[in-house]
Amino acid sequence: MISDMPQTSPVMRALKWYAGFDEGITGKPAKWVNDSNEHLFSSSVILLSLLLAINTYFTEMDSLYLEVSQWKNVLYCLITAFLAFFAWSTTLSVIFKGTFTQSKSAPILGLIVAWAMYFIVSGVSYFVIVGAEWEVIWANRATLFLGIEINTGVVNPDFENQTWRLWPSLILTTIIICSAIGTTSETNRGFAVKFGLIWAACIFYVWYPVRLNYNPDGVMQNLTLTALLGAVAFLLSRRYTEKSEEFLVNKLRSYLAVSAVFTFFIAIALLDPPDALVERGYAEKGIEPFLWGGLYVNLILIAASLVLGSALSVLLAFGRRSELPFFSWPSTIIIEFIRSGPMVAWLFIALFILPDVIRPFYDADVVVRTIMTFSIFGACYIAEVLRGGLQNVPRGQIEAAVALGLSPTQVKLFVELPAAVRTTLPAIVSIFIGLWKDTTLVYLLGVLDVFAISKILPATDFQFGDDYLEPLIFAATFFWVVALVLSRISLKVEKSLGLVKEGGAEAT
Repeated sequence: MISDMPQTSPVMRALKWYAGFDEGITGKPAKWVNDSNEHLFSSSVILLSLLLAINTYFTEMDSLYLEVSQWKNVLYCLITAFLAFFAWSTTLSVIFKGTFTQSKSAPILGLIVAWAMYFIVSGVSYFVIVGAEWEVIWANRATLFLGIEINTGVVNPDFENQTWRLWPSLILTTIIICSAIGTTSETNRGFAVKFGLIWAACIFYVWYPVRLNYNPDGVMQNLTLTALLGAVAFLLSRRYTEKSEEFLVNKLRSYLAVSAVFTFFIAIALLDPPDALVERGYAEKGIEPFLWGGLYVNLILIAASLVLGSALSVLLAFGRRSELPFFSWPSTIIIEFIRSGPMVAWLFIALFILPDVIRPFYDADVVVRTIMTFSIFGACYIAEVLRGGLQNVPRGQIEAAVALGLSPTQVKLFVELPAAVRTTLPAIVSIFIGLWKDTTLVYLLGVLDVFAISKILPATDFQFGDDYLEPLIFAATFFWVVALVLSRISLKVEKSLGLVKEGGAEAT
């Protein structure tokens, strides 16, 4: 009997935990529920909810079509049964424990949330697991990430494979990111779990045999090598961080930041080497930027906003605050002029008007002009955020830095700018996330980014004529994942800068 079990038994501890969890959802129980009989109510609710969930499982299993694979049936029914268990346990707790006698709002809100989760999540699960046809994604997986031009060499051996141009920048980026993570408080186990899951997801995406029209062995080997180099970089960075003083760790972080900037330009140069190097025979002709496509274009655009936009925003922010009209007037005009129009307008200006403006100096194609547009647009918004942070820097810190003999440039870079970034980092990351989502607008200019390719995928094969939702959902999910990762990175950086506690400015 449950009532005869010791209070420290695993079952009693589980029932006690469930009672606390249930109270947080449905509210406090009625007076007839006390410490001596609460486990009886909880166990009754669990048993009845479990029976109802099992009934839901078999009911859903009977209603599914026979042609659906068995593992999809089981997975969908298990998810639905779990949701049913949660919904019914909430309902029975409200009834058996009488939580409505203590409060009306808590149980009503709990019931609404529980049943809304059941209907919404089960419906989405049915579409994702049972109803959707994801073969259109597997058949075009390389095109989604590489674009049409680079993908041609992947699936057709008669064309030259150009994917070698992507691997050096990917390896360098992985090493830099893993090294930067090694300078944080991330544990070895936590890094191994997260990094291992990312590696496994990439390997699965490349290897999955459905509609596989290329040899995945080379890609899987390169991904594994990249992951090993990233893990080694993390361990070396972690060991250096543990044995070094804080100022040395900060210097390492600055070196990594500079390396990230160089990696961005290396990636661009590898894809499309400068004509001077090609003419002299130092490099072979690359891929014209207007032929870039897929997810790589979106990553290039957001990287440009991070690298070029951040640097330009610092110049604009300090320029607008300058007392010299030679700096303040141009900065103010640029910021107010760019912010007065939406991103779509500036993209079309970059497409039709910008070539005539810069042609005497530089002949840029549509992708390069788009990179310039994103960099300037993001820089103007970030500059205004930084300007608000600079206005909040205490005057005493600036006077103390001057008294120590720092030059005006050193005061701005090592005193004012860190303090401004510390208070405005959440807003800056929000701008980056907005720019990341705005990269999908380049399809209006004819650039085949991942969103544009997702729209036309059903037309590539008559078998996928009705599968127009799946590619769009895949692209939307990927954008959501990247935005979530950016927000998580922001929280990590805020914690390292002392933003989570009072008086943490020293870490900045």
